[in-house]
Amino acid sequence: MAVDIFHFWSKIKPHERIHPDDREVFQRVGRKGHGLDLRCLPACFGGRLRTASVVLLFLSPGFSARDLKDARTSDGRARYAKRRTGRQSVSENSSWFQSRIKAFGLDFKDVSAKIAILNIGAYHSKQFTDYPLLAALPSSRVSLDWAQNVLFPKAIRGERIVICLRSAHFWGLNAGKKYGRSLFAPHVTRGGHMRKKTPAEKKMRNAIIRAVRKAIQNN
Repeated sequence: MAVDIFHFWSKIKPHERIHPDDREVFQRVGRKGHGLDLRCLPACFGGRLRTASVVLLFLSPGFSARDLKDARTSDGRARYAKRRTGRQSVSENSSWFQSRIKAFGLDFKDVSAKIAILNIGAYHSKQFTDYPLLAALPSSRVSLDWAQNVLFPKAIRGERIVICLRSAHFWGLNAGKKYGRSLFAPHVTRGGHMRKKTPAEKKMRNAIIRAVRKAIQNN
């Protein structure tokens, strides 16, 4: 039975920058054993992951000065605490999110409560290179386990749309394939945008756009 991802993240306190279950791993590897910025608050998902019609899969959060500020302020900590409940819509201030949904041709106000993000990793970094940690950190294993046992079956049945926009092989998917009714793993750029260079890439991209628009407009 899959670990409940929301219960798992309810165990971290608002000010904590490492999930309690991950502490032992970070203690073993030491500060110089990874490139993750542990000055930031962790969060492996964003948006209303509990109910969102569409879920976008990525590898790990990026890094910005805002992330450091959030970790130092009560407002930032409170915002992350709400984010980790899976009930908070994506903020309109997220230019990164808006750039990733641009391909769907939908207004932000129409999708903010209906599209969520799920990462394997929960810790921020400018450029993720710490792939071995994905297997070692309990938080990353929870993301994968929940996706494989809860999210993917629903997508295969057509109950939710799931689109892998980064590192399909780490999610257990093959790039360029569709699974069941609505689990998609398109070919993507490193930045997480769907490619459209070949006829096959264009076909899948167009199919995903149609599916997302239909899901957003019908819910």
